[in-house]
Amino acid sequence: MKSIGAETLKTIAKGMNAGYIYVDKDGIIGDFSELAKEILGIKTLGHQKHDAGQIEPGDIVIFADNDLGNDDMMRPEDLECLNIKDKGISQGDIVLAIGRYKDKSSKPVYKTFGAYVPEPLITLQTKLDSLEISVSIDCESRNIKITVAGESYCMDYLESVGHLVVLDGKTKEVKFFQAKGYGYRGEEAGELLRGKSYQAKNLNDENSELVPTVGMSARRVLRGEEFQEELEALLNSEDGTETQKVLEIYRRWMLVKMIRIKKGTKDDGVYIFIRDRELVQKAAKAGAVLKEKIENASRLTAYRDEMQEIEFLKNIVGNSIKMQKVKQLAYKAANTRFNVIITGESGTGKTKLAREIHSIKGENTPFVTVACNAIAPSLIESELFGYVPGAFTGADAKGKKGFFEEANGGTIFLDEIGEIPPEMQIKLLNVLQDKRIYRVGSTKPIDIDVRVITASNRNLEEEVKKGSFRQDLYYRINVFPIALPPLRERKKDLSLLAESILKNLLSAYGMDEKKFSQEAMDLITAYDWPGNVRELENIIERAITLCDGTNIYAEHLMITKPEVQGISLKARVEAGEKKIIEEVLIKHNGNRKKAMQELELSKSVFYDKIKRYGIELE
Repeated sequence: MKSIGAETLKTIAKGMNAGYIYVDKDGIIGDFSELAKEILGIKTLGHQKHDAGQIEPGDIVIFADNDLGNDDMMRPEDLECLNIKDKGISQGDIVLAIGRYKDKSSKPVYKTFGAYVPEPLITLQTKLDSLEISVSIDCESRNIKITVAGESYCMDYLESVGHLVVLDGKTKEVKFFQAKGYGYRGEEAGELLRGKSYQAKNLNDENSELVPTVGMSARRVLRGEEFQEELEALLNSEDGTETQKVLEIYRRWMLVKMIRIKKGTKDDGVYIFIRDRELVQKAAKAGAVLKEKIENASRLTAYRDEMQEIEFLKNIVGNSIKMQKVKQLAYKAANTRFNVIITGESGTGKTKLAREIHSIKGENTPFVTVACNAIAPSLIESELFGYVPGAFTGADAKGKKGFFEEANGGTIFLDEIGEIPPEMQIKLLNVLQDKRIYRVGSTKPIDIDVRVITASNRNLEEEVKKGSFRQDLYYRINVFPIALPPLRERKKDLSLLAESILKNLLSAYGMDEKKFSQEAMDLITAYDWPGNVRELENIIERAITLCDGTNIYAEHLMITKPEVQGISLKARVEAGEKKIIEEVLIKHNGNRKKAMQELELSKSVFYDKIKRYGIELE
């Protein structure tokens, strides 16, 4: 690359909406643009301000952390200053807390979560001294918001953040709020709770620079191990060498481009361009490598070990928010011995999920599947529990083990448990309670150690109300429920799922490579799949049989639209409206503003429809 002048690079940085930093050949900062200071948090922005000071006894502390200890210098015991002495809180937990600083008589309000979070939006609300206080962590949009008397203080994050707002214990005025660049200023939540002072924050039009930068060592100002390695390598590189990566500077991930220029002249050094979170995310969409880097960086530390385990769930295809939740629940279920019930429409893959739950921890133990709706009511007892010789006419002379004995030491999967007749339900309940069975024709108990997973496409709560399913049995099997969504509710998974099914079928039949044409894939993603995964598998299997070439076209799929008789006009309009909104969001890569503009919807109306139709936003 031919060397470019410093002024030209500054102009380029402005056009890129990037922060600009110049580091000379000796590693000293020679120039630092205003935007770079804003991105790093060296210069604060916003309409809010506070004076310098420190947290004092009696002050009201509002704290929110999506990954305790990762980016905040926090330890679980630091929460004791808010009178939180919960031994169940660990490093990596999600914590939301409101309490008085070093006031042993006060009662804090708090919530904590470990690796599994039931919902992507976590909230905590209370009223303290007539003040309305709310805290929320949105794990999808990666945003933490603390609101006091209608005034909000927000922090975005890629990987983790510890957000803090402090109110004066006497006046109830905000005396401190966390802001971007707190690591640079040495104002991590843990440090402040342990008594460290904080600096003032001023308004935009005042002198709000907190720390000088020009003339300081880049190693001191621009901290980040990988960043420093890249900078050092460039300082020792030839003129024109450049690199572009997603790097961490003071625990903030950003897109960094560095260029080595003018070696041996007065401009000798490295010119650095940085862009913040929003621009990093857009850049990540342009390339798979950057996208992978961002996804890895943004994953909560608390999930890292868990995600390695969830790799065992590779046969459960789907990355939509709903399927991520299913996988997290499945992983949690696999690490317990609780009874699990999987619900969902016919064809959603309940049997496959049950097998995956079993395989995480019990790969070398039995897994027995029982299709309860395929066994005649008169035979179900002998099939489940076995029988002794001569137990009934036609019985095997040697007797027979039942499904529960076959599954001993492993897992039994009772599919369509709602089909078990009422007279057998009490016997099954006794087995689940006592962990022992009796073969038909025998009074000798057989102890069993069996993990029970059940499934049903019926609404068992409704069956309990009707009296066709025992309430006590329902409570016994409904310890750990997992709901599998139908394909129409996770359309973002369709292309990935179709490709996976195609690959598996081609391998199973020993067929040459085939691929979906764009029109075929468009048809697959537009269709609602009332038969769910099973229907999708059947359609693709038929398509590869009909397709003589390598491209599968829409004609090969032979998809028949479902009947719409009996559906009200309102339901049809809403279904069409939901589909249009989803298609526009996909068209604009999830950009909500562009989607609103194209649909000519106001912000409030747009988000009302998103909520009403259960549309996933990323």
